[in-house]
Amino acid sequence: MTATHTRNARPPATTGVSILVYGIGAALAVYVAVLIALYLMQDSMLLPEPVDAGHSLAGHHGSYDVEPWRPEGQYAGYVVTPAAGTPRGTFIVFHGNEEVAENKLPLAEVFARDGYRVVIVEYPGQGQRGGQRTMLAALAASREALTAARAQWHGRVYLVGESLGAGMASQAVRNNEDAVAGVALITPWDTLASVAGEKYWLFPVRWMLHDPFDSIDALKRYEGPLVVVGAQRDTLIPVAHAQRLADMHRGAQLVLLPDADHENWFDTMHDAQWQQVMRGMHAD
Repeated sequence: MTATHTRNARPPATTGVSILVYGIGAALAVYVAVLIALYLMQDSMLLPEPVDAGHSLAGHHGSYDVEPWRPEGQYAGYVVTPAAGTPRGTFIVFHGNEEVAENKLPLAEVFARDGYRVVIVEYPGQGQRGGQRTMLAALAASREALTAARAQWHGRVYLVGESLGAGMASQAVRNNEDAVAGVALITPWDTLASVAGEKYWLFPVRWMLHDPFDSIDALKRYEGPLVVVGAQRDTLIPVAHAQRLADMHRGAQLVLLPDADHENWFDTMHDAQWQQVMRGMHAD
């Protein structure tokens, strides 16, 4: 009787193919799941729950006064007014993500000291402002802030935005070019799509964004003064984006902070840099 030898028997080739197909299918399923999550969660990723604002800023602060800003009766941020003299004009400040209007009083002080009224815009769903916390809601509120400030006060209006707020300021300029006397964009993106594309290069995020928030395109018809401030140690929005934004806008002035990153840029700004920004905006 002949013995049957199975020691060297090989598994059918189809087994290996099946494992490969299963692995590819599982990887595709995970990839699609991540795509869906990125699409559905982009608002919470770009506008996460902000830090605790603490108490209200309202009150007298030495050389200036702060009160809630309520265009049409609804809270929309704060207005900072120099205590002495008539304001020279109005600065509108747009803050970054993970922030609220209360965080930007030190920045507002810079312009209030020069005699300007400062509006610190709050986005819906953040700080003390009600509403839905989405990028499109923040965009609408930013545009409405410019319209409301112009209706409430006469004089020149300047826009200042930091990080995400720089994107909001840029979009507020669109179709309001003649109403804006000067713009300063601090640690900005050129387009949100380009930053997202770098960070999530494995996914087609450029096609998934609810809005590309293209600052270059938003400013293409703006011919007024523009200052772009870039932090050379910025890893969140690398300084190349600020440089590209400035390069794509004729006449833009680029201010580079060699020792600054995305979080500490304000601490590295000295009087010389602020004077450069104010001159560049024609607000000195």
